[in-house]
Amino acid sequence: MKWIWQQPDWPSFRFDNHALDDRELEFRINSERLAGRFEALPMASQEDATIDLMLSEAITTSAIEGEDLDRESVRSSLLSLITSDTLPDNSDQKAAGAAMLLVDVRKNWQTPLTHDLLGKWQSMAVPEQRYTPILRGAYRNDPSPMQIVSGPYGREKVHYEAPPATQVPDEMARFIDWYNQTSSLYGGKKMPGIARAGTAHLWFEVIHPFDDGNGRVGRAIADHALSQSLGYPTTACLATAIEGDKKSYYLQLEKASRGSLDVNDWLDFFANKVIKAQEIAREEVDFVLAKTRFYEAYGDQLNDRQARMVSRVFAEGRKGFEGGITTKKYEAITKCPNRTASRDLSDLVTKGIIIPLPGGGRTTRYELTTVNPAVQGLMKK
Repeated sequence: MKWIWQQPDWPSFRFDNHALDDRELEFRINSERLAGRFEALPMASQEDATIDLMLSEAITTSAIEGEDLDRESVRSSLLSLITSDTLPDNSDQKAAGAAMLLVDVRKNWQTPLTHDLLGKWQSMAVPEQRYTPILRGAYRNDPSPMQIVSGPYGREKVHYEAPPATQVPDEMARFIDWYNQTSSLYGGKKMPGIARAGTAHLWFEVIHPFDDGNGRVGRAIADHALSQSLGYPTTACLATAIEGDKKSYYLQLEKASRGSLDVNDWLDFFANKVIKAQEIAREEVDFVLAKTRFYEAYGDQLNDRQARMVSRVFAEGRKGFEGGITTKKYEAITKCPNRTASRDLSDLVTKGIIIPLPGGGRTTRYELTTVNPAVQGLMKK
């Protein structure tokens, strides 16, 4: 026997009920603090924070699977879906699909899992493409083995082989039944939130029910489970945390899919990623708060070109504008001549809106100043 689904006691997962107690408590405390931080933002900033959090997730959950999405296309789709429940005209299909999946999971966090709901999520994760045999919205039915492999042709390494397609409907029926029965929302047998989310993610990935999109749907299920345990949509950036340690994530999944049904090591890894995801979410919310303070302090002091440059810097998100602001970059962003760029930047330095970065060499680099509450209060007086 090689894979856990071949074990006679499959799917009776075993784990220490109290091993995650400290991180379960930390998760709940962090969630309450995040919710408080979020609610302290002005209403418009709450929308910005929601979009930034979901933008990070949409891009990174696709990046884990090796797909690069255009940041602005995803942002545009998220903004349109959240504000008007529609997609922008001529939207990029992959970007739109990633945005739709994140919004739908957040909107349906109280909804029980069903075959149809999972099929809908998979269709969002895998946009329609011509001349491809990939099934969308339905479980795989190809009789050939579903394998995860790496390496050159002829010397492939099989990291995992899923149950045959003929078993998938029964396997998924059992999984969905367990998932809904263990949700505290429906009065079933309650499980600790992190343990339920981690088990659900692993179980779904072991079945690997779709031709494509299993990773993205599996992480959506984990977010859905975490939200149900809290009683409101989670703001944790799980995919972002996983993408930062993608190699370990795949190694832990591979390890957990072999041998026994003891999943303590997997749940330990998963719990750490959930806590890391909350740290990232806190940084995202703090970034939006910093952006709000900046515009309140300096927004009316920017000319159109300067405002365009500042907007472009903030569009890079919490990781910042790589390499800093330079005269050359300012020219490219604002489409202005060198003399105008130099004059605008000097004006921003004089006003304290940007500050020079150390170690710039021949080219002076700048960054936006950080506005703290004390300074902001003085400026308003």
